[in-house]
Amino acid sequence: MNEIIMVLVITVTFFLAVFFYLKTKQLINLSEDISRKYGSLSEYNKELKNRIEYIMNSFSSPALIIDRNGIISFANPEMKKLTGSSEMEKHNYLEFFKEPEFINAVQTVHKDSRPIEKEFSLNGHNFLAFFYPLGEEGDIFVSCRDITSEKELTRIKQELVTNMSHELKTPLTAIKGYVETLQEEIPPELKDYLAIIKKHTDRLINIVNDILSLSEIEETKKIELVPINIKEVVEEAVKMFTGKITDKNLSLKIDMDDDLVISGDKFRIEEMFINLIDNAVRYTDKGGIVIKGFKEKNNVVISIKDTGIGIPERSIPRIFERFYVVDRSRSKETGGTGLGLSIVKHIVMLHKGNIDVKSHIGIGTEVLITLPL
Repeated sequence: MNEIIMVLVITVTFFLAVFFYLKTKQLINLSEDISRKYGSLSEYNKELKNRIEYIMNSFSSPALIIDRNGIISFANPEMKKLTGSSEMEKHNYLEFFKEPEFINAVQTVHKDSRPIEKEFSLNGHNFLAFFYPLGEEGDIFVSCRDITSEKELTRIKQELVTNMSHELKTPLTAIKGYVETLQEEIPPELKDYLAIIKKHTDRLINIVNDILSLSEIEETKKIELVPINIKEVVEEAVKMFTGKITDKNLSLKIDMDDDLVISGDKFRIEEMFINLIDNAVRYTDKGGIVIKGFKEKNNVVISIKDTGIGIPERSIPRIFERFYVVDRSRSKETGGTGLGLSIVKHIVMLHKGNIDVKSHIGIGTEVLITLPL
């Protein structure tokens, strides 16, 4: 019996030894495989790092990569030159960038994982920075472009246009006055010529006034905030176009809540609605205009919809540009300056809102404005 037990023990021990030997060999092979793969991965990471550094160093503009913890992974020589620091890697970006616009942009991209662009100033220069999320790791690629010269050129151009407009306003007003005086004194057969002169003088005066208004809005950094009831402002603005709406036999409907109140510049908000309603009436020959307003979360949404001629799809991205006119012949006929929507956009931006346009040829146009409550 003892001999049988001894044989069983030896047999079990043998098989256990073989089993553990095979498992140990598997583990050794697995360890060697992991080591090889780790070595390959290390080589790949090293190569990838070298490529990233090569690409970033080839950038002619400042660029860096910030990880999810705010630590700088890479910074190219141009960025180091900009900040005046030769060692930026492994440091928090806040050590080099104190500008609120830059900090807010990084925080926004980390939070929303969407690319954005921001302007900021550093060491007396203006920069336009692009912030791009990189994958799911939370890294952000930042590229900066020096726009100091562009900003200065824009300022000079704006000053030139503004000064010229001021100089033109006085003689144009005088010409209009003389034309109106002559209309009372000349023979009827000559009045048609004076009417043409007066029409074009009025158009020039409107252009000058719009340029001055736009320049003033662009130069405005802060606005005096007062409570504004949107429905009341719309109803007042509409009164200016009652005659034109009646002459064209158009319908007009205002569907707005009574408690739509925002904080803003009342004069500018009135100017915004005057321009939008003027456009709707000007380019609508049949049908009508519907103006709606309602609350959506923490915003007021305003819709001005017409059944006018519509805007070609290719033109929609450009309609907020200065002097851009979709139909020049129609604009000359109706007295449009090509500055109305540019003024509207700047007023919306001044109030930290958004504007969008939807349009179809022959069906009509809808302007959607969102303003914070």
